[in-house]
Amino acid sequence: MAVDPQFASVVNVGSASIGSAETNLNVPTQAATVFTAGVNGAKIEEIVIHASTTSLTPTTVAGNVYVYIHDGSTYFLVDTIPITAVTASTTVAPFRVSRTYTNLLLEASWTLRASQSIAGNANLLRITAIGGDY
Repeated sequence: MAVDPQFASVVNVGSASIGSAETNLNVPTQAATVFTAGVNGAKIEEIVIHASTTSLTPTTVAGNVYVYIHDGSTYFLVDTIPITAVTASTTVAPFRVSRTYTNLLLEASWTLRASQSIAGNANLLRITAIGGDY
């Protein structure tokens, strides 16, 4: 057991747009790579999902974003984040949600991936993972 606690030593931030709707939660085929852990592993502190398009007023439909850990061969579903319907305008902000974690750890070179459930949100949602490498 280590005498001194270990802290992330290098900031690691990853981001990806989520594409087509997912059809299989056990073996996802639409999952985008969001974050890759460094050679000593990583800790993810926060995930932010927001509507992002070339338009200033993106409209989302209700659905889910699925968050997975991928070890290079197997996907592990670790969280499902609900997406609410928002019709953005010049006075209504686009959809945004933030989720914090105290125990979302990735082994060396593992990845965090994400997909979503609704065709109407295809290429509309951007997910960003904020953390650090050990």
